[in-house]
Amino acid sequence: MVKPQCLQTWLETELSRLSDTHEVPGVSVALSSGGHSVEATCGVLNTRTRIAVTPDSLFQIQSITKIFTTALVMQLVDEGLVQLDQPIGTYLPEFRTTDPAASEKVTVRHLLTHTGGFEGDLWQPTTSGPDALDRFVRDLVALAPQHSRPGQRFSYCNAGFGTLGRLVEVLRGTTYEQALRHHLAEPLGIDELAFSADQALAFRTAIGHVRPTPSGPLIPARHWALMPPSNPAAGNQLAMSARGLVRLGNLFLSGASANGVRILSEPSVALTLQPQVRHRQSSVAPTHQGLGWHLPQPEVAEHGGGCPGVATMLLIVPDQNLAAVVLTNADTGAKVARHLLDLVLTELAGMPAAASLPTPGVEVRVADPRPFLGRYSTRQSLLEVTRDGEGRLWLTNEPRNESVTMARLAGATPVTARHEIRPLGPDLFVLIGADGHATSSITFLEQDQERHFSALMTSRVAPRVE
Repeated sequence: MVKPQCLQTWLETELSRLSDTHEVPGVSVALSSGGHSVEATCGVLNTRTRIAVTPDSLFQIQSITKIFTTALVMQLVDEGLVQLDQPIGTYLPEFRTTDPAASEKVTVRHLLTHTGGFEGDLWQPTTSGPDALDRFVRDLVALAPQHSRPGQRFSYCNAGFGTLGRLVEVLRGTTYEQALRHHLAEPLGIDELAFSADQALAFRTAIGHVRPTPSGPLIPARHWALMPPSNPAAGNQLAMSARGLVRLGNLFLSGASANGVRILSEPSVALTLQPQVRHRQSSVAPTHQGLGWHLPQPEVAEHGGGCPGVATMLLIVPDQNLAAVVLTNADTGAKVARHLLDLVLTELAGMPAAASLPTPGVEVRVADPRPFLGRYSTRQSLLEVTRDGEGRLWLTNEPRNESVTMARLAGATPVTARHEIRPLGPDLFVLIGADGHATSSITFLEQDQERHFSALMTSRVAPRVE
């Protein structure tokens, strides 16, 4: 166990080690434990300018923005303006997907738990003005395919949080940015934040780093913002310092700011951290979805964020009054964040290490591969399951649409990934990494009359397209 007086040295040592190991240009970390706070930084904001990372440096936080949106919605719940199990159409009559009947049943809770059942990765540009979320809901969500019944299953849905952002705008009578600044950032004392590249120029700000080719060197992305400003409520351009973001984590430990200003009621804080939905099938301990928060194990809540060149993570342990933030400016920063926060849980919080995903032997095969073979699709990915001459199954993931656009905008070549998949159960498989170990799991969903699976599930549902 790390002692409080040794925390700063320990954090700086581990951060330097992990950054070197995973080749991350710059990292900023903030940790709050029992009222004691520490900050640590490593590396540079931009390998071209060589400006050092400092505690006040801004990094894009991407999908961690969803926790801000969750807080804004729960404030509306506290004020009696929103009911979680009321259809979202009660507040936004213009809300609809391509399935009108299903749309009428999508509730606020469904959107907060990613169980609305519609395509979530709608990254097309609408406008950059104050009507961005309005246009997002009317022009993009209205064209979203409905792949599951509302409430049927978890499928990560950025579009659902864009819809929640529009809910906040309508009920607050202002833009999402102004609502976040007035109702959260100001009472929390957060002033190191920017919603656009123009605003980010007022701060020391990191830029993402990508590899032009898989084997090429890391270089600064050609553009600071790779995602359009169409959906600020799900996370596209919001940038913050780690020490500012850790205050958001602390909000969900007490419901109040550091100086005691009540921002969320205690019941609302508790509700966000309660398991609402079990995530897809897994061979290890089950994980759950709270309201906004991912619940990877008992007593822990977290949310990550990423896009080409950016990887971030926010973690809290409410029972131990612990909050931690890791912000990085490279894809490989995800490994730094994961490893560092796992160390925080084991070395600082004294929690057992998370169970690792088992790796089936190379000889493990399915008896009949035919139900799995075929193509599955989301807006951003075309997935294909094939069989080789030895009877092994392979999953190919080809980026599509805006995923390709973002990679090229960053200055990188879009890469089609191919991994062997091995079975852990009748419909549960693991992806095998380059080192021969399991990296993640996938689940096949619902067989039709011919026994073909109708969808493939990673963090998103990908329906069969044949």
